[in-house]
Amino acid sequence: MLRLVYLGYVLLALILSALTAHTAPTLPAEVAAYTAPLFGIGHRMAQNLRAAGRYLFDRRDLRSENAMLREEVAWLKEGNLELKVEVERLRRALEVRESQAPNVVAVPPVISEDTSGLYRRLILGMGEADGLSVGMSVTSAHGLVGVIIETTAHRAVVRTIVDPESRVGVRPADAPGRGIAYGEPPASLRVELPVETKIAIGDVLVTGSLRGLFPEGIPVARVTEVLPRTPGALRKVVKAEPLVKFGLLEEVVVLGKL
Repeated sequence: MLRLVYLGYVLLALILSALTAHTAPTLPAEVAAYTAPLFGIGHRMAQNLRAAGRYLFDRRDLRSENAMLREEVAWLKEGNLELKVEVERLRRALEVRESQAPNVVAVPPVISEDTSGLYRRLILGMGEADGLSVGMSVTSAHGLVGVIIETTAHRAVVRTIVDPESRVGVRPADAPGRGIAYGEPPASLRVELPVETKIAIGDVLVTGSLRGLFPEGIPVARVTEVLPRTPGALRKVVKAEPLVKFGLLEEVVVLGKL
């Protein structure tokens, strides 16, 4: 048992000697001849220990590098998503500019909505400080939204076309006949047109007031019902559904005043 303990101390000493070879003492030749194999074993064990230590440190560095790479990939994904959202917003603004009106002022977000029984209005996340003012038309890539009726420095209130106080000059997209679209909450329009107007279910109505708040030709609604004409009536009445789904709006496009 004592021999095993002694041999263990010898091996430990040899390993430490191999690890610090530059400080190891020089042994006499007759002693070195007997201890050389042991020093060889110790040297190999020391090399293995060094290799194991390097492996452990390399693995720790690799884990740290992998964590940094994962963080960088997550940051790039987030930036890419924000870029896609911004590109989509600009695409919609460009679509409005090309198809409805060239005087786009801003593309503000919709931050809240008043869906009470009295009104149907939207709150925008931009205001006077961003160039918005009362009387500016509000639209989207799908069609007309409404008009700005109140502003603060960083907020604006939009009266939508289905608000009971809304009045929009309209006409059929493919036929003559100018009329007025009145808002009917929660999501409908009552449209009065000249009795001679040719109109049918499915026809699209666009803005058509010669001197109104809105640019000419913006899509507004699709006819859902043509009411029977009463004797002596001076106007033809139809019901229409707005092309814009107000509850799904995330941002709108504000146009400069005419």
